[in-house]
Amino acid sequence: MADFSTVAVSFQAAGSLLLALVMAQLGRMFAWRYARNWALAWMSMFVALASVRLFIAMHSRIFWLLYLLAEWAFLGLLYAGSRELADGTEIRIRYFVYCTPAAILLAAVPVRFASSFNAVFVGQAAAVSIGTFISFLTLGSIHPHRRQVGWQTMRLALALMTLAYAAYVPLFIMVTNGWDLPFLHYSSLADLLGCIVLGFGMILFTTEEASRELTDAVTALSLVRDQLQQKLHTDPLTEALSRHAFLAMPRGMTGVAIMLDIDHLKRINDELGHEAGDLAIRTAAKAIRARIRADDLLFRWGGDEFLIVVPNSTIEVVNERLAPLSEGVETEIDGRRLRVGMSWGGAEFSSERTLEEAMKIADQKMYERRVVRRAGMS
Repeated sequence: MADFSTVAVSFQAAGSLLLALVMAQLGRMFAWRYARNWALAWMSMFVALASVRLFIAMHSRIFWLLYLLAEWAFLGLLYAGSRELADGTEIRIRYFVYCTPAAILLAAVPVRFASSFNAVFVGQAAAVSIGTFISFLTLGSIHPHRRQVGWQTMRLALALMTLAYAAYVPLFIMVTNGWDLPFLHYSSLADLLGCIVLGFGMILFTTEEASRELTDAVTALSLVRDQLQQKLHTDPLTEALSRHAFLAMPRGMTGVAIMLDIDHLKRINDELGHEAGDLAIRTAAKAIRARIRADDLLFRWGGDEFLIVVPNSTIEVVNERLAPLSEGVETEIDGRRLRVGMSWGGAEFSSERTLEEAMKIADQKMYERRVVRRAGMS
């Protein structure tokens, strides 16, 4: 009967090294501690399997010691990554360094007194079965929204490895005591399959996590972009549209353009302060909104100037609607009454006259009206 152990162990060692490199790259790209721990775990598995392969070739018990220590490191790092993934608890690598002297002393006992590698493997199989079962339970506490195909694959692999290594304990005891169990020649192939499934599950899980994080990042960036777009297109003082919004406004409409200016805003600022000036601007914006339709567009054009775009209307209708603003609007600041006066001018725009041309005409009419109003007040 063919013995596949040498070939299987060699392939398993090469696969473990490849998994270590892949997980290390993912951990570096996304700064995931659990991926870095798993990378170190697979590197430890590579050392363990390389030790087994060297023992097969050289029959030195020093490789038993390296095998035991490396597999224990694999189990510890596998648990550390699973624990950090499940609840965010970080198990630092230095803790493993602190445990190294005790681990060496513990591993030296079976290396010194065991009659064969099979006898060493019995205790190791029990340790692997317990270690993989602990990681299986640890991954069970992960948040439900992360329980995707990769997580399920890892749990399945850990469950199969737990059962397989638990079964190895009585089977290898029987072999150690002289039983001939030919099917155990294929145990290394079963181990290889378990590692392949576990490694595949880890890579699949990390790619799913990367996809989720990238999706979340795109969503967050879209939200920030929308917020910035809103701020860019909205005047923070009056919540009217800004000049940027005007530039993004579709053309081809017909209607009326109104240029409106707050009377004597500089005098209000000089006499009552800029807080009163800001109040006057907000009061004017509120009064304008009360006189226009919901789909009309109000822009803050300058410090004391507003632009109103009234689609599908005529200058007569708009003038009638804005007429009450001629008397100004009242507000109060620090117990004092403040009357905010406004002057405006309007012009129609259509296919024969552009909106920009209408705005120039409206601005000229506003200026003329303001001169007339001030002359009447003097």
